[in-house]
Order: sequence, then structure tokens, then C-alpha cells
Amino acid sequence: MSLPENWARGVGVVNAVELAAVLAVIAASNASGRPELIPVGIALVVGLHFFPLARLYDQWQYRWTAVLLTAVAVVGVVLVVAGLSAESVRIVVGLACAVVLWASAYHLAVKG
Repeated sequence: MSLPENWARGVGVVNAVELAAVLAVIAASNASGRPELIPVGIALVVGLHFFPLARLYDQWQYRWTAVLLTAVAVVGVVLVVAGLSAESVRIVVGLACAVVLWASAYHLAVKG
């Protein structure tokens, strides 16, 4: 693995933007009266933040993590539009995100 110069600063910036985006998702969802979109928005933000992390950590596997978490967010939007309860959306999106993140961690731990 070859980390780029100033990678720690880049990771800090990515994580700060992620935190700000998560807070914005929560505020916007609550302000619009659509709190059921919070888990969907957080899944999207977390998924998207893995794209720059893949480069910063020199871990191509993170691209798959990004794609899968983004796909989970899309499925979550479909479930919200279909009228699933907020609790059901939280369960589906939360469990799917957990599976993706655990699989990513396992893959990195075993394969490197």
C-alpha cells in the first residue's frame, strides 16, 4: 500500500465534509417533515465519502463499498416512495449498510 503525500490531511477534510453533510441531511429531512429520509441520506453520504477514501488510502476495495452503500441509499428512496413505514426503511437501510460495512472490513482484514 502506498499512501499519497499529505493523506492524513485529505482524510480529515473528507471526514469533515462527511460530518457536515450528515448534519445537513438530518436538518433538511427534519425541516421538510420527512425524517424517514434520514437513514437514506446518511447511507448516501457515507457511501459517497468512500470514493475519495479509496484513493487516499490506496484501497481500491473502498470503491465497491462506495457503490454498494450508494445502491442501498437508492433502494431506501424506492422504499420511502413506495410508502414503507419509517421504521421499516430504517431497518432495511441500517441492516444493509451494516452488511456492506462488515463485508468491507472483513475483506480488508483477510485479503489486505
